Amino acid sequence: MSTTDMYGSTESSPSSARWSDLPDELLGIVRVRLASPWARVRLAAVCRAWRAASSRLPAPPAVPLLLVYKWTHLSGPKRLCGPVDGCVVRVPERAENMRFVGSHDGGWVAAVEYSKLVIMNLFSGAEVALSIRSQSLYYIMPRKIIFSGDPTSSGCILASNDKWRRFQIGVCKIGGGGSGWTAYQEDTLTDLGDIAFCNSELYGLLHPGEKLVKFKIDMEEDGTPVIKSSHRLAIKSRDGPTYENDTTAYNCHLFELHGKPSMAIQTRWLPSHEPFFKIFTLVDTNSVEAYKYKWVEVTSFGDHALFLGPFWSKAVHVAVDQHYGLERNHIYYTEHIHSRTTELPDDAMYSVTIAEHEYMYYKKDQNVGDGVERTGYYVTGGNNLGIWLYPPDL
Repeated sequence: MSTTDMYGSTESSPSSARWSDLPDELLGIVRVRLASPWARVRLAAVCRAWRAASSRLPAPPAVPLLLVYKWTHLSGPKRLCGPVDGCVVRVPERAENMRFVGSHDGGWVAAVEYSKLVIMNLFSGAEVALSIRSQSLYYIMPRKIIFSGDPTSSGCILASNDKWRRFQIGVCKIGGGGSGWTAYQEDTLTDLGDIAFCNSELYGLLHPGEKLVKFKIDMEEDGTPVIKSSHRLAIKSRDGPTYENDTTAYNCHLFELHGKPSMAIQTRWLPSHEPFFKIFTLVDTNSVEAYKYKWVEVTSFGDHALFLGPFWSKAVHVAVDQHYGLERNHIYYTEHIHSRTTELPDDAMYSVTIAEHEYMYYKKDQNVGDGVERTGYYVTGGNNLGIWLYPPDL
């Protein structure tokens, strides 16, 4: 309400509300609906009262974002894209000319420049100390690097499957101790399709055949992790199309789901249908037969969504009160299209232009009736890459 005095001037009555007086409860409702970390930062920057309220409010859960960049021209701004948001970001100068080969919760990445490794947080710019030998990748050419836990923890182990020496896997410890990378090679590891830590134990998925290998890691006296042996689990082959049926339409990812090693297999499951992902988890058969384990298809992930990519695959918890696009029982995956596209498909839901006729776009897959929804993030162009990042809660 406003009142006018005898001179015609208007002033607000004491009962008139101001935006800065918005109670924490309402600000919290607004904040939890903002998917972008930068939108939350802007909300806190509106005024002093909102900044103070943001610090008191619980942090909304983070949403994985896809970082898109050009391998042949890494400097300059990068693109971060999510289920409902996209923006241009500038990564720390230290990482501008590096290639990203792995990531971990909280915005951490494993970045490579020539034969040197850096563990960095792309949101804060912080780096994790590595020994000189751990930084050196002279004997390890990483196709992918994974983390056993929080990279700021001294107990974190890095594992890498090798890019060129196809039978090799390497491990090293975060921090200044140890002797750097140690490599493990075995003739039976014909093709290590993917690797993952599950319950702090290292597994590898072989293809063709989808055999699961468990690696035994011991520590030397100086703290250097060493793979002492590998054990191929006795697993009954799953039903359905295999790698040999169509080598051009096969893709696999290994990750942990509900505490168990699980795999995502993309192939042509249905005749005259585009390839799509199915999820399988490892189950103990409780049998004395030849196969102790079997792969069982999963069509309900509970309160999780799956994010799949060549450098990072993870089951992400989706909170009940998340209202900004992230869906439970949903697969979000990346796919690289080597050729340039002249135009976007009609069903593309969101797109970012990387260069002329080069895009990142995403679209929902056709429903196949199994209760799982799938959304593909497609990065076009021979030298454009995408890596999932799980930012810190802001």
